[in-house]
Amino acid sequence: MRRAAASRIGQALLLWVAVGGPILLWWPAALRLPALWAVVALGVLANALQPSYRLRDAARMPADRGTFHQIMLTVYGTQAAALVELVLRRPPALPFDALGVGALLAMGAGLGLRTWAVATLGGWFTLQVGVKPAQRLVRAGPYRLIRHPSYTGAFVALIASAVLLRAWVTVVLGAIALYAAFRRRIRHEERLLAAALPGYRRYMARTGALLPRCGLGPAGRRQRTRRARGEASPGSGRPPGGRKLPA
Repeated sequence: MRRAAASRIGQALLLWVAVGGPILLWWPAALRLPALWAVVALGVLANALQPSYRLRDAARMPADRGTFHQIMLTVYGTQAAALVELVLRRPPALPFDALGVGALLAMGAGLGLRTWAVATLGGWFTLQVGVKPAQRLVRAGPYRLIRHPSYTGAFVALIASAVLLRAWVTVVLGAIALYAAFRRRIRHEERLLAAALPGYRRYMARTGALLPRCGLGPAGRRQRTRRARGEASPGSGRPPGGRKLPA
């Protein structure tokens, strides 16, 4: 286990050198900013706390439909964009004021949520979309309220790291790109899980995908349940029946 963790840490450091090194060569003085090192530490720690991965592994999971590669490119693209914006702006300092401390706390909270989600799933957690033999529906831990808490945690941590660097353009564009990547993956993943796991559609009806579902009245709950089951709402003019899992 220690060897695997050391390998993941080494992988993260190599990625930071490969992606961030050429960018920071434009402005080496950025290396004196503590906020930058906090972002690097978060990236290394996040990599150490999740299963190892190789980009070519996703090719063996046709059900993933390229979502793993899209998320990886979006994640590293967001981090690289924040560094580019930092170098172009060249701020004299990145103070740990109320905004900085808040961003740092949000980074920790996002990483904590993702780590909790990964630990709750245990051996059933995968970086590529797929269902393992004998897999069952997990409703414990953060999954009681959110269906994809690991994505929520990653989103919060990444956007908060851009806020810490005051990379405001990256905050906006990165949030859009990350949300689009996670939503695309969720659509594919939930079609597969709904087809493979008994009770998953009922679970979808009472939980939120990325945030806890707000309370609904009886009519709202019935409508959510119909949507999850693929049934038509009264008077909608839409024929019943959900979509099939794509071939």
